[in-house]
Amino acid sequence: MDLLFISFLAGILTVLSPCVIPLLPVIVGGSLKEGSKSKAYLISTSLGLSVVVFTLLLKATTLLIEVSPRFWQIFSGGLVIALGLVTLFPQIWDKLSVTFGFSTKSEQLLAGSAQTQGKLQPVLIGAALGPVFSSCSPTYAIILATILPQSFTIGLLNLIIYGAGLALALLTLSIGGQKLTSKIKWAVNPEGWFKKSLGILFILVGFSIITGLEKKFEEYLVQGDYFDITKVEQYLLDKNDEQATKMLEENNGVIKLNQNNSNQNSKVKMSLSKPIKAPEIVDVANWINSGPLTLKDLKGKVVLIDFWTYSCINCIRTLPYLKSWNQKYADKGLVIIGMHAPEFAFEQKLENVQKAVSDFEITYPVALDNNFSTWKAYNNQYWPAKYFVDKNGLLRHFHFGEGDYEHSEQVIIALLEETGATVEPQTSAAQSTPPIARGQTPETYLGYWRHEYFANYNEITKDSTANYSLPAYLTKDYWGLAGEWQINNKDIVSKNNGVKLKLNYTATGVFLVMGSQDGTPKQVKVSTEPKVSYGNDVTNDVLIVTEPRLYRIIDNPTTINEGTLTLEFEQGIVANAFTFETK
Repeated sequence: MDLLFISFLAGILTVLSPCVIPLLPVIVGGSLKEGSKSKAYLISTSLGLSVVVFTLLLKATTLLIEVSPRFWQIFSGGLVIALGLVTLFPQIWDKLSVTFGFSTKSEQLLAGSAQTQGKLQPVLIGAALGPVFSSCSPTYAIILATILPQSFTIGLLNLIIYGAGLALALLTLSIGGQKLTSKIKWAVNPEGWFKKSLGILFILVGFSIITGLEKKFEEYLVQGDYFDITKVEQYLLDKNDEQATKMLEENNGVIKLNQNNSNQNSKVKMSLSKPIKAPEIVDVANWINSGPLTLKDLKGKVVLIDFWTYSCINCIRTLPYLKSWNQKYADKGLVIIGMHAPEFAFEQKLENVQKAVSDFEITYPVALDNNFSTWKAYNNQYWPAKYFVDKNGLLRHFHFGEGDYEHSEQVIIALLEETGATVEPQTSAAQSTPPIARGQTPETYLGYWRHEYFANYNEITKDSTANYSLPAYLTKDYWGLAGEWQINNKDIVSKNNGVKLKLNYTATGVFLVMGSQDGTPKQVKVSTEPKVSYGNDVTNDVLIVTEPRLYRIIDNPTTINEGTLTLEFEQGIVANAFTFETK
């Protein structure tokens, strides 16, 4: 199912989401004006545009000047309060108009102030609520966190479609409310008690946005897990992923080719029956272990481009094979390029990647694809992913994920032999990859953009500090928080000493991506039920967190079914995601 359609539908469904319902009176009430639909159109259009503009501003300000997202919460609530005061006391607007020169002549003020207020106020309502509405949809979160960083154009298009769906739904509600109240004269009297009540309502809603009380109302609506329209969106997104995966499998990958021709010139079966020119390596932020490289410069060589990121456990498990191939075949004409495409913000920093490359003892070239430019050129979707390029610069084979190492090595040998090199196959020294067992806990992200297994979901206060309480019981694969935490888009931050994270897991190995917020060493106390063997990052039930990376917490010889892992954090630790393995 196309993501554009889901984005449009998500915009419509957002109106019914629990975090929007408390604000609907402001939308409908702000559009009331006897004999005119202009307010309804202005509010709906302004709000849809505000979501788009706010998103772009948020991306820019967070990266460039580190404006806290909390600013937008206060800004939105404050603007709604101001509009409530103007609705409650219309004379305030008249005084502001004169003070700030909205009208300089008394006759212009008398003739035009009503018209100016009538147009500007609904625009301000829409602009004020855009930042609030934008956090109410999982589809929006995916657009913000995944699509925009990889493709600004496609992300912006999805964002505009989402805003259009939202505006259409709000317009329908506003016009419906307008038609209803137009039949009741006291409802449209600008000096009547109904308009005064709306002003008070605006003020109350504004305070609830600033203080987070509207989150409590949202929690009440979804209590019992029976009123959460975002589940419909999540279902559609999951179906879209299933269809995309099925299509990739049917087409043998993301690059669509004519599959009619057989791979006649190779004794080894390769993914692409009809080779194509490999996309060039572009827009690399930095190079490690070499100077800048291009496929054009490497013609005559066999090139293996490996998309990876250093905190990805699946990527880490492929490194022994890559290092082994580099050691055995580099002098035969093989060039391996580790194309590092960051999943988390800290993975964009050169010094962090340099340390990881050193720790993993990687000697082949590593390129920092921080803008996902080469990733997009290959239309890649996976960590890890390997693309095999022959001596003529043609893409011949690819492989996604772990495994199939013996076949990958056969591909390397076959491509090297095409260059005229004599290659003696050797047994790989790397160990086989542990399979993903049935029932193993899936990769679990800790930010609010992927909250499928978060037991405290109904308590989330996004991008600001809040106090959380652990549920009495955690179901399979779920996790919860206790104490003061800040939940951001892609991470959580401990805001006090002694705060806890509890996880129900099924696996032999448990890993957690985390780091110290200020770079100083910080402690995490580890406890489990039942008792297990800890990973090499844990000593005497304590894990020391320093640089941001993947930490091995549990390394048990046998599978633990629905075990409990409890972590107690010092203040200032940033955690991103759990990954698991089963031996």
